[in-house]
Amino acid sequence: MNNVKYIVMDIETCPIKINKEYFKKTDEEKLQLLNPMDSRIVAIGVRYQGVNKIIRYDSEKQMLEEFWKFWKDIKQGKPLIPLVGFNITPFDIPFIVTRSFILNVKIEPFSLKEVLDLREKIHAYKYGKTRGKLKEFAELLGQEILDVNGGDVAQMCVDKNFELLSRYLEKDLEITDALYKRAVETNIIKINRY
Repeated sequence: MNNVKYIVMDIETCPIKINKEYFKKTDEEKLQLLNPMDSRIVAIGVRYQGVNKIIRYDSEKQMLEEFWKFWKDIKQGKPLIPLVGFNITPFDIPFIVTRSFILNVKIEPFSLKEVLDLREKIHAYKYGKTRGKLKEFAELLGQEILDVNGGDVAQMCVDKNFELLSRYLEKDLEITDALYKRAVETNIIKINRY
């Protein structure tokens, strides 16, 4: 397992315009704003060979440039190095690519074959909504979790509590890494859609 190379990635996002009205919205209305047109990336977390790196600047463009450079540097001269995440295919990847387009940031070309979504694997590519958030799987694996969740990110941004945001993101990277290792041990990682 130690010689298997992969990158764990997670992003934290926040609506571009947050005012008092935002916090009066329903959870569903808040979720609708979490798209790359109405929200921005406030932190990018990557984990490689057991080491976390939190990329967080006031400049979203600077974060994106650093992320793509990080990925390019790791991939240099190596075949496929999977980019692993939880719910990464429907959320993180489209978000980071679209925000890169909006901000005119050159991306590192990749194939979706390099992207490994643990949520898809664990649910055997079930179509439609499934139960099982990252936090729930963390509890099943006995992983320590923080008493915050993705719904708290907007408040962390308003409060400029970037220390808590970074700790939350680091914990998610560690949990995702533990899920990946379990998926490898159980051969769930070898489930393919076709």
